[in-house]
Amino acid sequence: MTITSISPDELRLSPLNVRKSKRKHIEALANDIAAHGLIHNLVGYRSGKSYAVAAGGRRLEAIRLLKKQGRLPEDFTVPVSVCSKKEAIELSLAENQSRDDMHPADAIEAYGRLAEDGLASDDIAARFGVTSAHVNRILALAGLHPEIKAALARDEIGLEAAKAYTLTGDHECQLRLLSEFGNSAHMIRRALTGGKIATDSAIFELVPLADYLAAGGTLTRDLFSDSESGFADNAELVWTLASQRMETIRQEYLAQGWGEVEIADHQPDNYYSLNHLRPQGRRELAEDEQEQLAGLERQAEAIREADPDAQPWNNDELRAIDAAIGHIEQSRQFYTDEQKQAGRVLIFTGYDGALTIQPVAPRKPKRARDESRQQPERFSRKLCEAMHRIRLLAVREAVADDPELALDLLIAALVEDRLAYGVNSPLALRTNPAPVEVDEALLAGARIADIEHRADNLCAGIEREQLLSAIAGMEAEAKQQFLAALVATAIDPTCRLPEDIGERLAIDMAGKWRPGDAFFVRMTKAALLDLLREECGEDAANNCRKLPKSALAEETARRLGEKDWLPPMLTAQGPSD
Repeated sequence: MTITSISPDELRLSPLNVRKSKRKHIEALANDIAAHGLIHNLVGYRSGKSYAVAAGGRRLEAIRLLKKQGRLPEDFTVPVSVCSKKEAIELSLAENQSRDDMHPADAIEAYGRLAEDGLASDDIAARFGVTSAHVNRILALAGLHPEIKAALARDEIGLEAAKAYTLTGDHECQLRLLSEFGNSAHMIRRALTGGKIATDSAIFELVPLADYLAAGGTLTRDLFSDSESGFADNAELVWTLASQRMETIRQEYLAQGWGEVEIADHQPDNYYSLNHLRPQGRRELAEDEQEQLAGLERQAEAIREADPDAQPWNNDELRAIDAAIGHIEQSRQFYTDEQKQAGRVLIFTGYDGALTIQPVAPRKPKRARDESRQQPERFSRKLCEAMHRIRLLAVREAVADDPELALDLLIAALVEDRLAYGVNSPLALRTNPAPVEVDEALLAGARIADIEHRADNLCAGIEREQLLSAIAGMEAEAKQQFLAALVATAIDPTCRLPEDIGERLAIDMAGKWRPGDAFFVRMTKAALLDLLREECGEDAANNCRKLPKSALAEETARRLGEKDWLPPMLTAQGPSD
């Protein structure tokens, strides 16, 4: 390929130029060329007695405009890299694809031509410095019905709609959907995936995708999803396999000694009013588990010895070790043989396919009518209800005069509220507690106790049939700790804490939690640089400016960790947001 000076009269725009959409800002470009000259040469090939320009169409139009306006010298020539016709498409694409204003339809068409010329997707990817997955996506768009590609080039449909059409390779179907839904990507996807199950659905945690494919199931791949997932075409097969797996789980629970194991088609309507069983305690670790736990702790200690600053929030190995230790601790919870024999287990899938396995208390047998305890007919129901209320007034008076009993009733109500949503509570007290959910990655290395777990363990050790008596028999200190744990779980995650609570607790947040990579990677790059500038100075921000975001987040965590920095939301003493 050689650069040749050619008269503008010998140049014409090549039909192989990948940019077909209307070129913009030609006059501004012409003025720039008149002022500074032609900075970049054109690319073209010999075509008869003239040269066809495959790359540099805007510059050619600007030169023609200058010539028409008489603003070019008579001897003006254009530098052109002369290449073969076959090289023209590739060079045109290479020049244009990095420019923001290139129309997607042009790139799609060019990639399609390269594939038609026999270039494999890997070869195309290597030439343009992109991934094979990116090339495959563009080629999928290039394979759409010509009318859809034409509609994209005319901006009658957007790129998202074009992507949705690639969910089927049937051109007749694509054309029919174009007439029905046009530019509605949502409706196109809905029409092409209705009755199918997304492969990222929770049901595939129960039914491995490999098992579905082995059973003859087929997939529709979605090349434009983040994970290049797709849809299982045979939903009936998925649910059949799910039913088989649930029956296997049922048999496993029966083998463990549970008296009754029930598979439900969906979540029972009374699910939240059932008495959910909780583990009664924590079992001793088996010998191999003890060895595994000790090994994990030794690994963690070795990492900290090698790097005293290593913490789970800034060390991937420590984060993985913490997670493994947590899993072992979680597995220690158990149900007693008495719970298994008397209780039952519900198994069902939720609306999103997620599996739920919940042990619940046995159904209460219907009480036989005790004729001896029936009220005589001369007392009407309304009068009996009035007597009941009079008795309650007397009970309220007695409780008001007995603070110790009132405390026991409060704890009993909180226990019932936690274990059975207040079904058997003597008080009209419903906290409706909700767990405080935080991404596990953000909690890596935090030194904050799991209060939910603590409350569960305390509740598990209480005999609910004699709940009030069990609470009354507690030592005063144990009772106060029990109450404190239950009240703590009832703090509303959505509330704004009063200022005096924060002042009274005076929590040292720096000793409880430190921000790590997982925190900073959730910030924008601009925000990270601003933070570095504020906390470490302008030089630190400039020094880190060219780092990729992930590396910038890691460096920010390291530098601010040395300063014991905390987000302002955690250092303020006032109400939390």
